[in-house]
Parts: sequence; C-alpha cells; structure tokens
Amino acid sequence: MQLLPVSLSIGILAGIWTFVSITFGILTWPTFVGWAIFFFLGGNKEALVKAFPPVLVGIALTYLTLAANTSLKGDTLVLSILVVILAFILTFMMNVPWLAAAPAGFCMTAVYFGVGDPIKAAVPLIVGLLLGYISVWIPELFSKSSPSDAK
Repeated sequence: MQLLPVSLSIGILAGIWTFVSITFGILTWPTFVGWAIFFFLGGNKEALVKAFPPVLVGIALTYLTLAANTSLKGDTLVLSILVVILAFILTFMMNVPWLAAAPAGFCMTAVYFGVGDPIKAAVPLIVGLLLGYISVWIPELFSKSSPSDAK
C-alpha cells in the first residue's frame, strides 16, 4: 500500500494533464514518455538532474540528423546512415558521466521521430519529467507530520 499516495497523485495529475494538453492542443503521449524516464531514473530530484542533459542532447542530435538529411536531399539510405551515426553517439555518450542516462536521449529521439517537430516533441516530454517530480512531491507533503500529530 505504500504506492497508494503516489498512485493517486499520478492518476490525478495524469487526468489533469490530459485535459490541459487536449484543451491547448499539446500532444499528450510524449508527456508519459518523460514521466516514465523520471521513474526509470529513480523517481527523485536526482532523476531530473540525470534526465535533462541527455534529453536535450537527444533533441539536438535528432534535429541535426534530420537537418543533415534535408540538406543532403537524402533518401532512405542517407537517413539510415545518419541514424547509424546518431545511434552511435547516443550510445557512446553513456561514457560521459553527465550524459550516462543516454536511454533518456534515445526516448527523446523516438518521440521526435514520432512527432516530427522538435518543440512539439520536447515540451510535453519535459513536462512529463516535471510531472514525475510533482507526482512524488505531493505525497511527501501529506506524509510530513503536522504539529498536532506530535502530541
């Protein structure tokens, strides 16, 4: 039952986000990818610190990959070769301590390829990271004892 408060928090926030995102024309599903990254990386403040650098690098490298493909007037073969380079870099960056959570970069790349627009991909994914943090922070607020509990 220890997950009940977090589960309630996530459920309520997910419902609110779904309403807000649809109302304002923001893609809903990339948010859940960001949320999953947050929990995969530990579900705490350090998870945000671990996630943001590779997510930002993932969006930048994917943008550059697609821009290079356009610049080269690439076809499927050219794009495939560029993706080889992209995947190599995304994997190799695990050797750099502040980019060690490279799977977050892969997730960002997957969302970008699925959405086709860097802003429309990054904004909801980053919102998901932040909602992940909020979803564990809210139950912590309620778990702290109040002055009347100390008696």
